[in-house]
Amino acid sequence: METIIQRTCFLLVVLLLPMLAFAQKAHTGKVTDQDGEILIGATVGVKGTDRFTVTDINGKYTLSLKVGETIICSYIGYHTKEVAYRQASDLAIQLESSVEELESAIVIGYGTQIREEVTGSISEIKMDKLTETQVADSFESLLQGKVAGMNIQLNSGEPGSKPTIIIRGLAAVSRGDASAVSEPLYVVDGVPIISRTADEFSITSTNVLADLNPSDIEDVVVLKDASAAAIYGSRAANGVILITTKKGRRGKPQISFNARLGINYVPQLQDVAGGAKEREQVARLYASYAPYGVTMPAMYTDANNPFYNNSSDWQGYLYNTSVTQDYSGSIRGAGDFGQYSISMGHMDNKGILFNTGFKRYSTMASTSFNALKNTLVIDNTLAVSRTDQTRNPDGLSTNYSTLLPLPNQEIVKGAEVYGLGKSSNLNDRIRFSSNATLNFIKNLTYKASLSLEYTRSMQDSYSASRRTLRATNSSGTSESRNLLFQNTLNYAPKFGDGHSLSFLLGQSAEKIETKITSVSSVSASPTLSETVNWPTGNAIGSSNYTGSSILSYFSRLDYSYKQKYMIGGSLRADGSSKFGQANRWGIFPSVSVGWNFDKEGIFEDVEWLESGKIRASYGVSGTTWNNDYLALGIMDGGSLDNYNSNLEISYGGISGYSPSWYDGFKNENLTWVKSQMSNVGMDVSLFGNKVEFIFDAYEKLTKGLLLTTSLPTTSGYNEVYRNAANVLNRGLEFTVNTNINAGTNFNWNTGLNFALNRNRVVALPDGNADIIKTSTSGQDFGSIVRTGTPLNGFFFYESQGIYQTESEIPVNPKTGASLLGLQNKILAVGDRNFKDQNGDYIIDVDDRIYAGDPNPKWTGGWTNDFRYKNFGLNIISTFVVGRKIVNTALLDRLQFGKDFAGTGSMPNFDNYSIWEKSGDVAKYPTLNPWNDASQIVSYDSEYVEDGSYFKVKAATLSYNLNSKMLNRLGIGRARVYCTFDNIVTFQKYSGPDAELVTIDGFDASGGYPMRRMMLFGVSLGL
Repeated sequence: METIIQRTCFLLVVLLLPMLAFAQKAHTGKVTDQDGEILIGATVGVKGTDRFTVTDINGKYTLSLKVGETIICSYIGYHTKEVAYRQASDLAIQLESSVEELESAIVIGYGTQIREEVTGSISEIKMDKLTETQVADSFESLLQGKVAGMNIQLNSGEPGSKPTIIIRGLAAVSRGDASAVSEPLYVVDGVPIISRTADEFSITSTNVLADLNPSDIEDVVVLKDASAAAIYGSRAANGVILITTKKGRRGKPQISFNARLGINYVPQLQDVAGGAKEREQVARLYASYAPYGVTMPAMYTDANNPFYNNSSDWQGYLYNTSVTQDYSGSIRGAGDFGQYSISMGHMDNKGILFNTGFKRYSTMASTSFNALKNTLVIDNTLAVSRTDQTRNPDGLSTNYSTLLPLPNQEIVKGAEVYGLGKSSNLNDRIRFSSNATLNFIKNLTYKASLSLEYTRSMQDSYSASRRTLRATNSSGTSESRNLLFQNTLNYAPKFGDGHSLSFLLGQSAEKIETKITSVSSVSASPTLSETVNWPTGNAIGSSNYTGSSILSYFSRLDYSYKQKYMIGGSLRADGSSKFGQANRWGIFPSVSVGWNFDKEGIFEDVEWLESGKIRASYGVSGTTWNNDYLALGIMDGGSLDNYNSNLEISYGGISGYSPSWYDGFKNENLTWVKSQMSNVGMDVSLFGNKVEFIFDAYEKLTKGLLLTTSLPTTSGYNEVYRNAANVLNRGLEFTVNTNINAGTNFNWNTGLNFALNRNRVVALPDGNADIIKTSTSGQDFGSIVRTGTPLNGFFFYESQGIYQTESEIPVNPKTGASLLGLQNKILAVGDRNFKDQNGDYIIDVDDRIYAGDPNPKWTGGWTNDFRYKNFGLNIISTFVVGRKIVNTALLDRLQFGKDFAGTGSMPNFDNYSIWEKSGDVAKYPTLNPWNDASQIVSYDSEYVEDGSYFKVKAATLSYNLNSKMLNRLGIGRARVYCTFDNIVTFQKYSGPDAELVTIDGFDASGGYPMRRMMLFGVSLGL
């Protein structure tokens, strides 16, 4: 009987096994967070059993399940979730952040703050997604289009060049610099970075932020309003950018490696007339305008002349496809002892223009040690870098006539040395910081910080005499030191029913100094020398020292009740050596309030509202100038060389030198430039954080901007500085982020931001008198600072076309004299018809009218991130709408058309509407080379064009390799990708690229074009 029972049980088991196997079939699912991001290493199991697993690199898991069982999923920082398995859709598990995660801190000035309690206008950008699949000389360009109200413009495609960043509008006026900008303050791991102009900080004029390896950056936080930025006082009026570098995290050591190889392609270049076409155009101009007895040069008429048959493609010779390489590796980890992080990187970006490029070598190490049972924490960070930017001192190819032979043509001796000239700009930088944090009483933390930044810059430039009239050589070295010591005390208690307080008290002392030594020489020697080594009298040397100190005291108080109602304020006092005794100290206060209205009872049952906050703030922040001695006056000792002895005087038979006060006399009344900003905003998150709206409105009044007033030479001074201009910026900012999930395999994240800014001058000195902005050499750019108009607004002569007949030229009925053109020129048929605005029958500066605003009205960006299974597609776009720019590149090239020296290139006249004979309906006036008073002028409204554009900046196609295959190789994760950069630009502008203009709206003639790139990369993690 027992045997029968055993056999029967065995038979039942055999029969039930297939059913059991079917009931517990292995199923595959995926775990993501509320934003659709995959979660690697999440624990997934069947409740009440020992069947558990973890998600792989793609967030996927495989688990034996049967209908009715409960899946349980957990991950650090997220709510544990239980799902009853009934159908395939139950396998896609989405975890929501736990209270601890929702209350995660965001970096702010001198500390961190819980996100829900933030009352200022702050934007955060996680850099991992940007740096893993893109390559950049400097991290700023990766932020383009990511933050509403932060306009990043790439003014040049030159490797290592610095983009222009303007947060919430331009607020800088300068009489002597037509391109004054409003630069934000950069803070790396709590340490402000020196970011001065080239002349006052570094002799190389290289982007000082390019030494930061973007792969070392964890995140970037942008403080936009005064309540968030005022804690930085006198350097925060233009916004603050906080950079946090990567640190080690708990768990096994994280080893990563990234390798990228990019192919740089030459974009569309300027249209240039070829050799035969150039000769034909010159012949037409001679036939039409040459004075009696003037004949064409032999190079245009004699077929035996060595230049005659040339048709040199200088652009094709100097612009070529190049390669960019970028490698980085790191090892990071953390435990009870603390954390460690070590990284290294190398980048070699060869420019598309001959003899240009940028290299970076960087290493960073950081450690953190816990002592005395975590009562004392010591952090140390050391960053060492070298950047090497190579420029071509010979200029760009658009300036060379096609009749000139290429360097590899042995037609004219000496031409083959083109390109042997070189400009090397080397920067070595060391940053070290050490922090000691003491938690000796509950909720009370003391932190002492010491940081040192040392930069040594070297510049060497030389050109051979066989290419220029004389060989030139220059060499210079600058050394800069920044020593900063900070102390902060933070008390953050929680008491009663939902009351929390945070009080910060701090002090900092900073000293910055720079020494510059340079020497240059000129010689007729035919030899090429890379060092300055010339006979006495041909070398010119100079040296300079500049330094400043700043002492600061600051405090901040924030209060929150149940994270529902928040109020905060800060106060900072800065004392700077740049000012006179009476104005040495500046006070910068701020206040802000916030209300998380979603926590009110009336919204408890509103399921679609995840969170909602209303913010308001007001604050005062400031700026100073780069020159450390403006309030004291600067004396010019003169250049005591054979070429410049204008300062030499003689009295009583005795020779001497008379210095000049070139930067104004002592003016201790100079005071702080202050910006008063008001801000209101709202943050709303809907449908489980699937849709997010952020809105801000602001008004920023900047008062006391620095201006110069020219003085008569009899005073002994050139000019005087004073606080005399006020500028108002008003704007709106919008951000929309969405997360769309379609099943378990597809996810689409999109982010759209756009910002409106209106800028105008509200006060100027001397009864609001206009200021005509010029270059340092006095060149008039046609830009006038006038109250009621935007900064850098164009004031040009209004074009009414071309004079077709003599009868069209106005005649003064009182005098019978014809209208006089610029420089009192007698106008003729074919000249530009400028409108005589004031009716005095003279075209002069009084006839200029407002012709456009170079400041964009709308700026923004649009990012789309698609993911399907292991594939990813990321597309980044940026746009600028509602600005005007001046096509000075075309203007200059039309002027080259009148130059028969054989050096300048010509455009193809057939591609432009140029007046040549009566009856021509033309856009541009005659190109008469013998017309002394040219009508081709930079302040002609005909050259003002629409500068709006929409640019598809980058698109990345990526693939995450199969985790099973990687595990066999001992690799934790691997991603391969291909990125296309600078894909296409939609614009109305007739030039090559509407983005590559100066900040004041002028297309730099012969500027470095922006390359197109196809990048291949691999990212590995162990």
